[in-house]
Amino acid sequence: MTVHFFTFSDATGGSSRQRAFGVVDELNRRGVKAVIHQPPVLSISRTRWPKKAVLIFRVLKALFEIKKGDTIYLQRAIANKYFFVLILLYQFIFRRKIVFDFDDPVYVHSFWKTKIFTKMADVVIVCTHGQAEWARQYSDNVHIIHIALDFSVYEQYTKDYDTNVSPPYTIGWVGTGPEHLKNLKILADAFRELCVRTEAPFRFVLVGALKDERVYSMFQEITDLEVQFVDTLPWTESGSVPKEIQKFDIGVVPHQSSGEWNRSKSSFKVLEYMACGVATVASHFGEMSYIITDGENGFLATTQEEWVTKLDTLLSDRALQAHLGKNGQVRVRERYSYDAIIPQLVDILGLEEALKK
Repeated sequence: MTVHFFTFSDATGGSSRQRAFGVVDELNRRGVKAVIHQPPVLSISRTRWPKKAVLIFRVLKALFEIKKGDTIYLQRAIANKYFFVLILLYQFIFRRKIVFDFDDPVYVHSFWKTKIFTKMADVVIVCTHGQAEWARQYSDNVHIIHIALDFSVYEQYTKDYDTNVSPPYTIGWVGTGPEHLKNLKILADAFRELCVRTEAPFRFVLVGALKDERVYSMFQEITDLEVQFVDTLPWTESGSVPKEIQKFDIGVVPHQSSGEWNRSKSSFKVLEYMACGVATVASHFGEMSYIITDGENGFLATTQEEWVTKLDTLLSDRALQAHLGKNGQVRVRERYSYDAIIPQLVDILGLEEALKK
C-alpha cells in the first residue's frame, strides 16, 4: 500500500515542507511507502497556458498510477480549480481512500472547496482545535495533528543558559517580515514602553526583514532600541533557522487575535523557539493556549501591558529564561515532534499492517 501526497507547494513553502515532505520522509523511514507527486497545486495556478496543460496532464498521469488499496493524501490542495475538479471526477469514478489535511483556516478564503473536500474525505486532519470545530460540521472523522518538526535538528542548537553571558540579552523574531507588519507593530509598541521601563538592557534581532523599509523603520524609529536585521536565510536548509534561534535569549511571537483566521491559526515559530530550548513569549491566540502553559513552559500575552511586563520579567531573571526554555523543549519533544505525531498518523490512516511488512 502506498500513500500518495498531493501538496499545496513545493518544499520551499513552510506548510508543505513540514506537513508533507517531512512527513513522507518519516513514513518511508519507518517502512510505510509514501510518495509526493508533482506538480504542487500552487504551481498549476501560477503557470500560464499552454504550459498549464502539461502540468494538469502530469497530475492526471499520477492519479492513474494509484492502485486500489492506496491512499490519496491532499495536503491543503485547494489552490487550483483544475486540480480540484480532477480530484472530484477521479473520486467519483475510482472511490479511493482520501485524506484531506489543512493546517490553516483555509475555509475563511476558500469556503466551498474546503467544505467539499472535507465532506468527501474519508479522514480529515487539521492543525488546531478551532479548525477541528469547523471541520466537524461536515465530517465525522476529524483528527487534530499539529504541525510538527524534526526535533533532532533543533536539539543540536539547544540554547545554553549556563554560559556566563552578561546583558544586553537578545530578544529575537523569525519570519517573513513584510507579511507580518501588523503583528510586528504589537512588538514595536511594547518595545517603546519597555525601553523606558526596564532596567535590563536588551537588543532586538529580526530575522527575515527582506530589506523591507517598512520593517526597518518600524523599529529603527524607537528611541534607545538596539536592533539588528537579518534580511534572509537559506530557509530550506534544515539547520539555518535553529542556528539563528540559538542566539536568542527570548523568542517572541506577536500576533493579532481577532478574526476567524487568527483565532484558528497556529504558529510554527513558537515550536521552533521552544524546540531550541529558548524562552518564549507569544500572543494569546489560536492554538497557543494548548501549546504554552503560561509561566510553566513559556509566557502568553494579550495586552501591551502584559507584553511589557513579561518581557521585563524575563530580561531580569536568567534562571527563569532557562526554566521556561527547558520546559518548552520537553513539551515540543513529547507532543510536537515527528516522533510524537507520526505514530498518531499511522494509527489514524490504518497503516499498522504496512509497518509490519
